[in-house]
Amino acid sequence: MIIINDKFEELFKAMHQFHKLRLGDIMPDISGADFWTMRNIMDKGEDGKITISELAKKTRVLPSAISRTLKRLEEKGYVERTVNKNDRRNTYVEITDRGREGAQEVREIMRDYGEAVLSKFDEEELSMLISYLNNIYDIAKKEIEVRKVKK
Repeated sequence: MIIINDKFEELFKAMHQFHKLRLGDIMPDISGADFWTMRNIMDKGEDGKITISELAKKTRVLPSAISRTLKRLEEKGYVERTVNKNDRRNTYVEITDRGREGAQEVREIMRDYGEAVLSKFDEEELSMLISYLNNIYDIAKKEIEVRKVKK
């Protein structure tokens, strides 16, 4: 059992290291949080718009944190907020043309970075790694459901 616990710790330590990567260092004027927020806005929304509460739920970030990110993006001209005329309690967010250009630039940078990193592996190694990680994720997710504490 000690070996399993040691390997469990090693696995989560290895996975956690990816959170320490400073991907923002290779992105122009857009942080990782900015990019993921913008991506979620572009991926969802009626007429290209999404409410702040929907965005917070989709990104699994507190509304106050999303509001700070949106303020930063708005100041840079990447997003616009508009109040719903029919229900003034809802504020919509949408990407501006400048925001789309910035997000596209980040996508290209990340694609180039990803290709540079993954090119160090052969296709079989990568396929196995992806399969293992997906399998570990599925098992871990099911185990959380089994052990979930009712609040």
